[in-house]
Amino acid sequence: MKSVKTTLINIRRTPYKSLATIIMLSVTFFVAYGFSLFLLGSHQVLQYFESRPKIIAFFDIKAETNEIDEVKNALEQSGFVDSSTIVSKQEAFNYYQEEQKNPLLLELVTADILPASIEISATNPENLNLIDQELRKFDQVDEIVIQYDIIEQLTQWVKSIRMIGIVITGVLLILSLVIIINTISFKVSGQKKKVTILRFIGADTSYIITPFIYEGFIYGILGSLVGWGLIYVALLYLTPWLSTLVGQIITFPISWETLLTQLGFGTCLALFFSGCASIVAANSLIKR
Repeated sequence: MKSVKTTLINIRRTPYKSLATIIMLSVTFFVAYGFSLFLLGSHQVLQYFESRPKIIAFFDIKAETNEIDEVKNALEQSGFVDSSTIVSKQEAFNYYQEEQKNPLLLELVTADILPASIEISATNPENLNLIDQELRKFDQVDEIVIQYDIIEQLTQWVKSIRMIGIVITGVLLILSLVIIINTISFKVSGQKKKVTILRFIGADTSYIITPFIYEGFIYGILGSLVGWGLIYVALLYLTPWLSTLVGQIITFPISWETLLTQLGFGTCLALFFSGCASIVAANSLIKR
């Protein structure tokens, strides 16, 4: 209890340095919490697009309905397909009419000259090649279109943003640790006479540095709580816009379980890093 009281006195003696440390940690955890939510969202986005139809097989114009059904049944029995949908000649013609605005082209095209097709969703992206090989066994299949590029581009985009987020969070974390070390070092230096007296009367190192460790813990907890609070406020403000943008992919609002788990994990990290920084700063100066 005495160590806690000493810690609070140390914080009050240098309020501006303490406030600067808390602000820096709050910014760090604001970015870290935002980045972790982005990772969660990007994972759900990738899962969503990986479950979309990624293979379209066009049949020969002369293919009969029973032959098309044979291909569909064979694919579904292979175990590689999550779902498959046949688009008949008439349906393809209806789509063409909706998209084409040129009257001359509409007069030249009829349902008979458009091929039927099948849209296939794989159980997972690794099965795309297996489905492709299965389709090539059928003479009725004239052309196969695999939408690799969409998933690859999305994956590359997410990886790039993820790397940028890791770098920014890492830099901010290092700066925060440096600020904590400098703050604690300043506090220890300012109490050099008191530390000398305590060592002279036989106080061990753990007794001397405990208040400084507690001070680091306080900085870490406050930084984590403020950063999380800012993220929560930002989510409340952005949820209507995000729901409109990706509401079909990601469920909003984000559950309390997710947010509290994030806060708990982040606060544990804050306690660990701030405690380590405090120990390093206090030990290095006391041993001099």
